[in-house]
Amino acid sequence: MTIKPFLKAHTFFSIYNLVFVLLLFGEFYTFGGKHIWPLALCYFSFLIVYLIGFQLLKKSSIPASKFNFQVLVYPLIIVSLSLIGFHLITMGGSPAFESLEMMKTSEVNMHRKEIGIRANSIWRYISSMNIKAILPFTLLLLLITKRKIYWIVFFAGLFYTFSLMQKSHVLSFLMPVLLYSLFTKKWLFAFKYTVSIALIIVGLVFVSNPPLRGGENDLKEAPSNAIKVKEESALQKISSSLVKRVFILPGEMVGNWFEIIPEHKPFLSGTGYQSYCKITHQEYHDYNLELYPVIYPNYAKKGVQGSANAAHFMRGYSNFGNAGLIQSAIFLAIVFLVMNILFKNTGIETKLTLNLFPIFLLSSGSLTTILFSGGWGLVMVLFWIFKKEFDEKYE
Repeated sequence: MTIKPFLKAHTFFSIYNLVFVLLLFGEFYTFGGKHIWPLALCYFSFLIVYLIGFQLLKKSSIPASKFNFQVLVYPLIIVSLSLIGFHLITMGGSPAFESLEMMKTSEVNMHRKEIGIRANSIWRYISSMNIKAILPFTLLLLLITKRKIYWIVFFAGLFYTFSLMQKSHVLSFLMPVLLYSLFTKKWLFAFKYTVSIALIIVGLVFVSNPPLRGGENDLKEAPSNAIKVKEESALQKISSSLVKRVFILPGEMVGNWFEIIPEHKPFLSGTGYQSYCKITHQEYHDYNLELYPVIYPNYAKKGVQGSANAAHFMRGYSNFGNAGLIQSAIFLAIVFLVMNILFKNTGIETKLTLNLFPIFLLSSGSLTTILFSGGWGLVMVLFWIFKKEFDEKYE
């Protein structure tokens, strides 16, 4: 099998291999390969299950959807736009524009953290599904079918993602159409989406940093008597931060979790899963939150709260140790095998457009979270419903 047929048959497997290499790079860069054995256990468990499953299921197929695209596309548009409107109304307006009146960094940080509690808690889940699944899928459908209502969804989505003050939201919203434009060589569209992403991110940086607006950073450390050195330019800081975020931090965070668990924090034995705790009436522990002050004590002392998100298999490890690594690996292999069947006879461009970004998110998030509240599972369902439209318009 040559490289192109292999990539078409094993698209998701190939992307994940790249993700795992990035995790290894970050771990080796930070810890020198100290945790190579548990990582190897996880990877080879995944590999064995995937290869065996692929041979057993390669002739399997999922029945085609019989839904009518022309009938369903408008309800999809109405749902996506209505959810934007109702959420902003229940929050009482746009949090991002409200932040422009705040002139202290601590005030903006607190304001941003309160976004999730300004509306009923169910809106956190609904909003996540809309931003990460319904809106981007709707926008992509309208783009490939060349419908004018595309522009309404485009600008409404930009306003909404900006309003919620999370830089990742605009990436979730526009990544599918950006990838589609790149794969189909629609360079002007790709430029438009790239500029849109950049403008939203720059706008959020401006909104979130009062010193840029003549305000005060009341969270910064007091000046010391240390020898001053030449500071990096803003471009250098952004570049180095981006390189670290992509190539170093995911693997570094995996290493941090291995260092802390079980040496300083115990295995959770199932209490790291909310559903299990509800059934057994035990206290739920979210190590994403609990490990943040351990990994970043200086920020924690200043009252900064954050999340120490790690790769998809670390949740299993934090609960059940090596058995959890194997469990997580098997779960991912099964998901990929189902996806192979769902996307059978679909072009590699379509596969990448809809799945590249979620698979890369596995480097810093739980698989169940990405599938459900992250909207990846809903994207697959929507693809199954509209698969014929993709085959006719996109391939």
